[in-house]
Amino acid sequence: MECKVKDCKGGATKVGYCSKHFATKRLYKHGLPFSKGLDKTLDGLKLRIKRKKASMLIIDGGVGEGKTTLSVEVAEYYQGSNIDLKKQYAIGGEQFQEKLVMCFDSKLPVIIYDEAGDFNTRGALTGFNQMLNRVFDTYRAFQILVIMVLPSFHILDNPLFDKQIPRGLIHCHGRGYKSGNYSGYSLYRMYYIRDKLKKYTVPSYAYTGTSPNYRGHFLDLSPSRSIELEKVSIAGKMDIVNDNILRNRGLMSYRDIAKKIGMSIIWVKRKVSKLKIKETKIYKRNKYFEQSIIYKLEEQKA
Repeated sequence: MECKVKDCKGGATKVGYCSKHFATKRLYKHGLPFSKGLDKTLDGLKLRIKRKKASMLIIDGGVGEGKTTLSVEVAEYYQGSNIDLKKQYAIGGEQFQEKLVMCFDSKLPVIIYDEAGDFNTRGALTGFNQMLNRVFDTYRAFQILVIMVLPSFHILDNPLFDKQIPRGLIHCHGRGYKSGNYSGYSLYRMYYIRDKLKKYTVPSYAYTGTSPNYRGHFLDLSPSRSIELEKVSIAGKMDIVNDNILRNRGLMSYRDIAKKIGMSIIWVKRKVSKLKIKETKIYKRNKYFEQSIIYKLEEQKA
């Protein structure tokens, strides 16, 4: 048996890694970074996705409870090798849609979506749920597991549950210095938690009031992997911050313009080129324009 790490030809031990890569992992004696039980849930999801049924696993919990750490460990177990963080870890809705296509093109079986503040307004939350429904309606045949990292799963709208797309919830809590705890809930029990979340003054009580299907612990990532994840995460969040700063200044990207006037991005680019409209700012190869461009392009629609 070869090592689970992609492109490594080293002979694996009984835990699935060669001696070199075992040292870069933090594992329990049974060879996993999390307690037994969760692996059975992931194996079940793999069978479901092979039948071309859209599926999503949710990991939620408070700030600093290890949601992102556990999401990476779960994704790497599911894939059977280290995931490519630049392709398989998305921050925010726009990155998620772009990287989902990357995963499909590269035949990668799993993607992580970290919400990263997508829900700071009710309008943003509505847009997020609409985007998710479109994604799962369009990409259900992609056979890719979506792991969604959220502050609380109750922000998801009913249509997703009506379609039975969320297949499980892992709630992270009580994280310590080197490890964390989680409780796992089936879709059936998630309905009960959702109902209680509407009634409880302290939302976290809704989780404790419903017995989980399983409980467990998880270890931190290795220091080198943690640093790698932190770099990707910070870079992605800075892109979102800088993009918001530009929008607050009244500048619009091609995507913003297309959404505003109800036309395709290709149409917008073609008209901008024809009218020789000069961008106000270029950030990371993306062009941004003054809002006055809307009136000029609206005239072109007639």
